[in-house]
Amino acid sequence: METTDRVMAPAKRAVLSESLKLFATRGVEAVSIRDIAAATGFTNPALFRHFPSKDALAFTLFETCYRRFVRALRTANAATDLRNWLSAALTEIDDCPEAVHFLLENLKTYWPRLPDDLKDLNIPSLSRVMLEREQREGRMRADLNIRLANVLILGALAQLARSAHFHETTLNVEALAENLAGLLLRGLGVDAQAEAIGNAPCS
Repeated sequence: METTDRVMAPAKRAVLSESLKLFATRGVEAVSIRDIAAATGFTNPALFRHFPSKDALAFTLFETCYRRFVRALRTANAATDLRNWLSAALTEIDDCPEAVHFLLENLKTYWPRLPDDLKDLNIPSLSRVMLEREQREGRMRADLNIRLANVLILGALAQLARSAHFHETTLNVEALAENLAGLLLRGLGVDAQAEAIGNAPCS
């Protein structure tokens, strides 16, 4: 790394931090380079010394947020149950809701451009690994539709990230992980299957 890059590193971090807040709040398309310049105190030319375009800046943010979130989920995949996995995801939301909100809102746009090592660790796949383990351990139904379960889990996380970013809710990570895991297990777990069978009308 060149000396000038080291000197400008704090400025670059400031650009990334302020841009993330703007993108998460207003959406990438609605934010201009002028908006970013106003938020950071830099001129447009100064911004372009760090990033060649707004798209390059947004993609850099996406990849950074993606790496962090995937690292947390991958570590959590070694945990023993759904509650611990959800706790890891919710901790990331609690720590930086704008990052997770921005990430999940822009998966379709930027995920195809990620390097292959990150594509192999995509978020639905990590969730699927966790759900399949729950099946093997006997906590999830054997006939569970993994795709549907993924939609439920990732949809819930996306909504919680959005609500936390816009200060619509305050997260109590451990209590929320416990409640969310309980809700999913009641709907998708083996106990729910047994209850449904028990309540089925006699033929």
